[in-house]
Amino acid sequence: MFVKSSNIPDILHAITSLQPVSGEAVMLLFSENDVPDIPALITALNNKNITFFGGVFPGIIYRDQQKASGCIINKFKALMGPFCVSGIASAQPSGFPLLESTAHLDKSTAIVLLDGLASNIYHFLENLNDLLGEHCRFIGAGAGSISLRQRPCVFNQEGFQQDAAVVCVIDKQVQLGVRHGWQQLDGPLVATETKGNTIIQLNWRPAIEVYNRIVEKDCGIALHPDNFASIAQSYPFGILREKEDDIVRDPLAIGENGAIICIGEVPTNTVLHVLKGYPATLLEATQKAMSDSTGNKLAPVEASSTFIVDCITRTLFLNDEFATELNIVRNGLMIETAEQEPYGLLSLGEISSYGEGLLELFNKTIVIGTFY
Repeated sequence: MFVKSSNIPDILHAITSLQPVSGEAVMLLFSENDVPDIPALITALNNKNITFFGGVFPGIIYRDQQKASGCIINKFKALMGPFCVSGIASAQPSGFPLLESTAHLDKSTAIVLLDGLASNIYHFLENLNDLLGEHCRFIGAGAGSISLRQRPCVFNQEGFQQDAAVVCVIDKQVQLGVRHGWQQLDGPLVATETKGNTIIQLNWRPAIEVYNRIVEKDCGIALHPDNFASIAQSYPFGILREKEDDIVRDPLAIGENGAIICIGEVPTNTVLHVLKGYPATLLEATQKAMSDSTGNKLAPVEASSTFIVDCITRTLFLNDEFATELNIVRNGLMIETAEQEPYGLLSLGEISSYGEGLLELFNKTIVIGTFY
């Protein structure tokens, strides 16, 4: 459901119309441009004994449009949670539940909303995969602001937090399409020194020195701090994955001593490529992701709902073609009710099961999850 207003009374009225009952959880997705008083909303929902979780993102999606205001609301039967894991950046985050049995979670889906600007996300995802990966598929996103200022961005009944994640396991199994369309331009390179999401050295040289040589050769423009973001959005890094597409990492800024700061961690000694994209190849990848998520059906499919997680920097790169990307998804669906309209968010990192089922963090990627 898309609610045009983000006023708390309007949100409460919309949630009440869904008639949530015990055992069901409500997901709320907000655009950072139109956020209500989240602590007040949490209090109001707790007072009504409504189970809920959600996040604030660079944008939200409904039908074939990006929305800068309003709220996406959806209701699920919850098999577990929503629970909150705090302190992702620490060596020992808190809040992972202790499970005596996970057999009841077979063929379920874990929705994961986390602070996309937190460090140590890989460690959190590894722990989450160890906890639930045998039974669940995963879909989710990094929350936060396109300004890259870290602030509270995810919430459940426990509060509004940063450096945290909320997870809800629902009783439906998702069919996933995960594609990006970026092509290898140069490499392989070795990230010989990294720290979290910062690449300090490539091939034992300052990272910007190696990266600039490749980019300037292709586009004819030397990189510097003022133009880095606008040019680098066309030249992301790709982490090598055997028998799979590279995992994209989004370079955001030049750090100290020629380091390159990315969205998402890059482990030391990772093998990288520099990638290049074209709108046509990205849209072709969207079509493949839609086919993957619908079982390669040639005709539109009748899904009960479709959840889109699309990287904010991918949308900036596609610009006017972003509407085409959303139409590719919608045109692949048979839509007879409002509940079947695709919905989703613009993210700071995309989360999904990938390859042989492992939980992965992506950048500049579209994740399409269809539920039947």
